[in-house]
Amino acid sequence: MQHIGGVRTALFNYFFARSQGGSFILRIEDTDRTRFNPDSLQDIYDTFAWLGIAADEGPESGGEFGPYIQSQRTDIYRRYAQELLDSGHAYLDYTSAQRAGEGGEAKPYEYEGRDLPAAEIERLKGEGVVPVIRLLVPLDGKTEFEDLVLGRIKRKNKDIPADPILMKSDGFPTYHLANVIDDHLMKISHVLRAQEWIPSAPIHLLLYRAFGWEAPVFCHLPMVMGKDGQKLSKRHGSTSVVEFRNAGYLPEALTNYVSLLGWSYDDSREFFSRTELEELFDATRLNKAPAVFDYRKLDWFNGQYIRLRTDEQIVADVLPYLQQEGWIASPSTPAENDYVRSLLPILKERLRVLSDIVPLTRFLYREVTEWSIEELVPKKATARDAALWLTRGLEILVELGPEDEPVLEERFRTAADELETKVGNLLMVLRVAVTGSTVSPPLFPSIRLLGMDRAVPRIRTALQMLNTIKENS
Repeated sequence: MQHIGGVRTALFNYFFARSQGGSFILRIEDTDRTRFNPDSLQDIYDTFAWLGIAADEGPESGGEFGPYIQSQRTDIYRRYAQELLDSGHAYLDYTSAQRAGEGGEAKPYEYEGRDLPAAEIERLKGEGVVPVIRLLVPLDGKTEFEDLVLGRIKRKNKDIPADPILMKSDGFPTYHLANVIDDHLMKISHVLRAQEWIPSAPIHLLLYRAFGWEAPVFCHLPMVMGKDGQKLSKRHGSTSVVEFRNAGYLPEALTNYVSLLGWSYDDSREFFSRTELEELFDATRLNKAPAVFDYRKLDWFNGQYIRLRTDEQIVADVLPYLQQEGWIASPSTPAENDYVRSLLPILKERLRVLSDIVPLTRFLYREVTEWSIEELVPKKATARDAALWLTRGLEILVELGPEDEPVLEERFRTAADELETKVGNLLMVLRVAVTGSTVSPPLFPSIRLLGMDRAVPRIRTALQMLNTIKENS
């Protein structure tokens, strides 16, 4: 599934291509058949469509340099691999199969396949061993390149840990060979990718040199970290786009926030439409330092974007979550739509994500029959205190009704003074009794929407529970 780091890389490539008047190319890298999953491939298409990332060339849009699925280009890779063998820049290694039998790459690679005696090669051939093709890495010299963000990067060739495999024994290329060949044939000018690929860059440059090709410009993007300074992962929370989508994040909010992970336009501006990012993105403004993914900041962004939507749009956005709970019909009726629309004045400001509609409206769609004592009795208070506050709150509500908020608020403040407590204590106990939660829309509008005929019985039942606890304590 597409995760935040991969989506950010795709967005940066997309915005860079658009800002430069170039083409954004989607290529499916599926040569590792042991890891190929058709559901993951569909997730790429679905994610790009949801975010509004339109590929100029790719499997769905076509293009003059196709096919754009690497598993359909194996003949091309084999032809170029043979060219490397013929030029002496690669060699057949029959020892990899033996090493795999001894536990794979756990044993440090010592170039044993470079100069294998002819008799040993013939023996292995007779046993049916299928060789891999490895790049012949020079043991002296260095490979260096200019990174668009990090500047000059140098690496001694002897520090490359192995002669990397270019073609596996199953006939499929590795990432190194396939990407270099495809980037050249597809006339890729710039490659923006995560910094974790820096160790691979010298390998790729050696391949470009071996073929006699000009390498593209590399731009290695800063890592995306959690607030603990570790690479963003599942332990930090949701990281896959489908999880964010299901939770009710808007594509424009996610795009805007993710675009600021390692990039900034200036020191103050935070809000950008996708069109503005396509025009303003500048790779020279990318940061070298890792970016920190802040879930609360994303929630804030998403809430801002929700409130930019019309009521009609929000109703359409939240209906699926209410339907999933079975609270409204599917398809919904006009009356149900009108009711949801009537809730928005007190709900819109409290929606961080669209799925918040469920906990915020549960008290309207489902009866509250149980209460958490920890929530019903405020901290540093007793059940006796809470029962007294709730009794007074019920008296005021029955006397005045929920319509005139200023009068109600004044009466509750007076009552709090008389009871020598904070007005928040009276209101919180009443809120929990009515909604079953300490977190809800504004209290008095909630009671109006619920109706006194449903609110009062809940308050009395909660009060009965408090009196029972009080008597037994």
